[in-house]
Amino acid sequence: MLSRFGNRWTSLAALAAAYVAAPRLALAAVPAPPTPSTTPGSNDAIAWFEGVFEDASEVGILVVGVVLFVIGAIGMIWAVTQVLTNKGTVGDVAKIGLASAAGIAFGTYALTQATGVI
Repeated sequence: MLSRFGNRWTSLAALAAAYVAAPRLALAAVPAPPTPSTTPGSNDAIAWFEGVFEDASEVGILVVGVVLFVIGAIGMIWAVTQVLTNKGTVGDVAKIGLASAAGIAFGTYALTQATGVI
Protein backbone atom coordinates (compact mmCIF):
# COMPACT_ATOMS: atom_id res chain seq x y z
CA MET A 1 0.00 0.00 0.00
CA LEU A 2 2.78 2.40 0.88
CA SER A 3 4.64 1.67 -2.34
CA ARG A 4 1.58 2.58 -4.45
CA PHE A 5 1.22 5.82 -2.52
CA GLY A 6 4.94 6.52 -2.96
CA ASN A 7 4.73 5.80 -6.69
CA ARG A 8 1.86 8.28 -7.05
CA TRP A 9 3.87 11.01 -5.32
CA THR A 10 6.85 10.22 -7.52
CA SER A 11 4.65 10.41 -10.62
CA LEU A 12 3.12 13.68 -9.47
CA ALA A 13 6.55 15.14 -8.74
CA ALA A 14 7.80 14.14 -12.19
CA LEU A 15 4.68 15.62 -13.79
CA ALA A 16 5.14 18.88 -11.85
CA ALA A 17 8.79 19.10 -12.88
CA ALA A 18 7.84 18.57 -16.53
CA TYR A 19 5.13 21.21 -16.22
CA VAL A 20 7.60 23.73 -14.81
CA ALA A 21 10.37 22.91 -17.31
CA ALA A 22 8.20 22.70 -20.46
CA PRO A 23 7.80 26.47 -21.08
CA ARG A 24 11.51 27.06 -20.58
CA LEU A 25 12.38 24.29 -23.02
CA ALA A 26 9.87 25.61 -25.55
CA LEU A 27 11.19 29.17 -25.25
CA ALA A 28 14.80 28.01 -25.59
CA ALA A 29 14.16 27.27 -29.27
CA VAL A 30 12.64 30.70 -29.98
CA PRO A 31 15.14 33.22 -31.37
CA ALA A 32 15.58 36.53 -29.59
CA PRO A 33 13.49 39.34 -31.07
CA PRO A 34 15.34 42.07 -32.93
CA THR A 35 16.03 45.32 -31.13
CA PRO A 36 13.44 47.94 -32.13
CA SER A 37 14.62 50.92 -34.14
CA THR A 38 13.32 53.24 -31.45
CA THR A 39 15.53 51.84 -28.69
CA PRO A 40 17.50 54.76 -27.24
CA GLY A 41 21.07 54.75 -26.10
CA SER A 42 21.95 54.48 -22.45
CA ASN A 43 20.57 57.30 -20.28
CA ASP A 44 19.21 59.24 -23.26
CA ALA A 45 15.80 60.54 -22.14
CA ILE A 46 15.19 62.65 -25.24
CA ALA A 47 15.72 59.69 -27.55
CA TRP A 48 13.45 57.61 -25.32
CA PHE A 49 10.63 60.20 -25.57
CA GLU A 50 11.13 60.40 -29.34
CA GLY A 51 10.82 56.62 -29.56
CA VAL A 52 7.68 56.59 -27.44
CA PHE A 53 6.14 59.35 -29.57
CA GLU A 54 7.05 57.51 -32.77
CA ASP A 55 5.52 54.27 -31.52
CA ALA A 56 2.38 56.06 -30.32
CA SER A 57 1.96 57.82 -33.65
CA GLU A 58 2.25 54.51 -35.50
CA VAL A 59 -0.45 53.02 -33.29
CA GLY A 60 -2.61 56.10 -33.84
CA ILE A 61 -2.22 55.81 -37.60
CA LEU A 62 -3.20 52.14 -37.42
CA VAL A 63 -6.31 52.99 -35.39
CA VAL A 64 -7.36 55.77 -37.76
CA GLY A 65 -6.74 53.54 -40.78
CA VAL A 66 -8.83 50.72 -39.37
CA VAL A 67 -11.68 53.07 -38.43
CA LEU A 68 -11.71 54.70 -41.87
CA PHE A 69 -11.60 51.34 -43.60
CA VAL A 70 -14.46 49.91 -41.52
CA ILE A 71 -16.66 53.00 -41.94
CA GLY A 72 -15.95 53.01 -45.68
CA ALA A 73 -16.79 49.32 -45.97
CA ILE A 74 -20.07 49.80 -44.09
CA GLY A 75 -20.94 52.75 -46.34
CA MET A 76 -20.19 50.75 -49.47
CA ILE A 77 -22.34 47.87 -48.26
CA TRP A 78 -25.16 50.34 -47.55
CA ALA A 79 -24.80 51.95 -50.99
CA VAL A 80 -24.85 48.60 -52.79
CA THR A 81 -27.85 47.49 -50.75
CA GLN A 82 -29.70 50.71 -51.62
CA VAL A 83 -28.97 50.23 -55.32
CA LEU A 84 -30.02 46.59 -55.35
CA THR A 85 -33.29 47.24 -53.51
CA ASN A 86 -34.12 50.49 -55.40
CA LYS A 87 -34.67 52.37 -52.11
CA GLY A 88 -32.24 55.28 -52.39
CA THR A 89 -32.01 58.06 -54.94
CA VAL A 90 -29.09 58.06 -57.30
CA GLY A 91 -27.61 61.22 -55.79
CA ASP A 92 -27.73 59.94 -52.21
CA VAL A 93 -26.27 56.57 -53.13
CA ALA A 94 -23.55 58.22 -55.22
CA LYS A 95 -22.58 60.62 -52.41
CA ILE A 96 -22.39 57.86 -49.81
CA GLY A 97 -20.62 55.55 -52.26
CA LEU A 98 -17.98 58.15 -53.17
CA ALA A 99 -17.42 59.14 -49.54
CA SER A 100 -17.10 55.47 -48.61
CA ALA A 101 -14.65 54.85 -51.44
CA ALA A 102 -12.57 57.81 -50.25
CA GLY A 103 -12.66 56.45 -46.69
CA ILE A 104 -11.49 53.06 -47.90
CA ALA A 105 -8.73 54.67 -49.99
CA PHE A 106 -7.43 56.84 -47.14
CA GLY A 107 -7.80 53.99 -44.66
CA THR A 108 -5.82 51.67 -46.91
CA TYR A 109 -3.16 54.35 -47.37
CA ALA A 110 -2.88 54.91 -43.61
CA LEU A 111 -2.65 51.17 -42.94
CA THR A 112 0.00 50.77 -45.64
CA GLN A 113 2.09 53.61 -44.22
CA ALA A 114 1.83 52.39 -40.62
CA THR A 115 2.59 48.77 -41.43
CA GLY A 116 5.45 49.84 -43.71
CA VAL A 117 7.12 51.52 -40.75
CA ILE A 118 6.55 48.55 -38.46
